[in-house]
Amino acid sequence: MLLDLGPEATLLSAAALAEQLGTSDATVVRTAKALGYSGLAELRRALAAYGESPPLGERLRRTLEQTPDDELFPAVIRNHLAALETLTRNVSPQAFQDAVAILAGQERVVWRGVGPSAQLAAYGQLMTQRIGKPSSALVHTGTSFADELLTLEPDDAVVLFAYGRLQPHVRVLLEHAESLEAPVVLITDVLGRRLEAGVATTLECGRGAPGLFASHGITLVVVEALVLAIAATHQAESEASLAKLNELRAALAGRRIDVDTP
Repeated sequence: MLLDLGPEATLLSAAALAEQLGTSDATVVRTAKALGYSGLAELRRALAAYGESPPLGERLRRTLEQTPDDELFPAVIRNHLAALETLTRNVSPQAFQDAVAILAGQERVVWRGVGPSAQLAAYGQLMTQRIGKPSSALVHTGTSFADELLTLEPDDAVVLFAYGRLQPHVRVLLEHAESLEAPVVLITDVLGRRLEAGVATTLECGRGAPGLFASHGITLVVVEALVLAIAATHQAESEASLAKLNELRAALAGRRIDVDTP
């Protein structure tokens, strides 16, 4: 049984899984689809969510053991290229446009993330603000998050980063957003099925191979794509906002130091 293989199953190829289970790799792939997954990659992510994630140090050790030091840079590039290819399969143009319509249609975009995702939320907030769209980032943890939740309004749209296991702050945010009828765009790896009833749409975005050192590079691609697409919905206003930003930067610096336009 797949679950009996433990977290190591998330690192095995179809052929290796088949050997462990005493079947064929084609049967493994067919089984994944029969269980409702798009393929073996999605099944691996579900298996990773089912069990305990290895400690961060263990994930780092596994990652470094797989690649010699002098091959790390090209290996990271290959992994990101593969992850981008997976992203194009997991996020359809329609799902992306649905997310953009939600974010562009509300008065303010609110980004929510904790841990490393807090930095992504802050970046999303900055970029959205630059294109003239009111935006904020909710990055506090514990009971301090309650103060941030008080600022949420019915005309907000929330971008929620939620990875791995379902954490209490995610549940509380979704419940509060639902009470306000504020739509939520979920960016996640394995929580899409569990949270689909509480969100308007989901963008499935992994963090690299389960059980290995996590990467947020692909999530950053999604964030920038969302901001660009929002800007495209009100291009004149976005360009005017960036022009004003450059004027203010010049006034502060005494010379023009323009930021790039989207």
